[in-house]
Amino acid sequence: MRGTQSGGLLLLLALGCSPRNTPRDSGPRHSVAAPVDAGSMVVRVDPEPDAGAPPAPSPRPEAVRLTLVQLTGAATLDSSLRLSGRDADAGVGAAAVGQSIMPGDSLLVSGPGGATLAVQPGGRITLHGNSVAEAAGHEGASLVLSLGVATLEVPALSADAVRVDTPAGRVIVSAGGCTVAVADDGSTFVAASGEGVTVWPSPPAPPARATRLTPAQVAALRRQTPEHPVLLDVEIQELDAVLRPVASRALRSGERVLFSPLGAVAPTPRPLAAAARDEAAAVAALQRWAEARRPNVVAIGVLSRAGAADVADINAALIRLRASGASLGEETRGRVASQLSLALGRLAARSRRGRDLAVRGGDVTALVQMARFEALRDEARALPTP
Repeated sequence: MRGTQSGGLLLLLALGCSPRNTPRDSGPRHSVAAPVDAGSMVVRVDPEPDAGAPPAPSPRPEAVRLTLVQLTGAATLDSSLRLSGRDADAGVGAAAVGQSIMPGDSLLVSGPGGATLAVQPGGRITLHGNSVAEAAGHEGASLVLSLGVATLEVPALSADAVRVDTPAGRVIVSAGGCTVAVADDGSTFVAASGEGVTVWPSPPAPPARATRLTPAQVAALRRQTPEHPVLLDVEIQELDAVLRPVASRALRSGERVLFSPLGAVAPTPRPLAAAARDEAAAVAALQRWAEARRPNVVAIGVLSRAGAADVADINAALIRLRASGASLGEETRGRVASQLSLALGRLAARSRRGRDLAVRGGDVTALVQMARFEALRDEARALPTP
């Protein structure tokens, strides 16, 4: 019995997740910052703006809200980790048409059927059977899909895009639609059915160069806070870090691409490449692919390594925005905020997928480096807006 209790404690520590038990709230969500929806390009964050890099628009705040508008199967709504709320019915229960899915809520669609969410100000997301999704608790995204298949649809004249984060990166639909599938190990398959689909895969390699503090800058920092030498060392290391470059890619209508859990392009399995044109048959094939179990111990290790890189990116962005955000130009601040949002989204999806794999069995200690996700997310939400 004692071994069971200690194992449970270790798992909770690894998950880095503490129930908030906050009540439900039907009020509007926090505004979000829109990432760069450009086509094929590379966004870099260096000590000084890269004159050769294409300009990136600043985040544009939009009110995003998810509402369950159709339910054709069983679905469970877990609002125990909701970020804010006022009603008294927070908890876990059957989802119902008309419910608002608020930041921190998770939705599990079990068995056949699906659940359709209306995304305001425009768009729809349909989660097919055996999918796991969460309303994004970070700015810049609508939903986090950590397992299963989802269909995204956005009217051509919609005021804003639909953004879904996965363990491999972000999928952005500004017009048309696409199908997204996340496998057991975090691999992500995207099939575009319109010209307005962009993917932000996470970079598979570190940047070529990094920001480095000069000895004089380090000495000045030490003189400012001599009473906290250990904490200062940590801050210096984070200031030395630089956000990794992020590559975005526009997909052509009909194009299909598979990303590994690390965001690198992977060979597309033949059953997916040869999926039938019939939408129902294609979704069924993707569901079989997503539900197939992979070696979970290997997957936990990969997701943990990727999550550690996300934590480094988040820390670098937070330090830069907190320390010099007011002095940054609008374009540069927009790039840093967008990359912060992307790293938070990847970490949310990777952490959830890793936790679910750990429940099935494996080395849960490998997830400890992702345990700070909630603290990092809350710290990002508390940053002052310019």
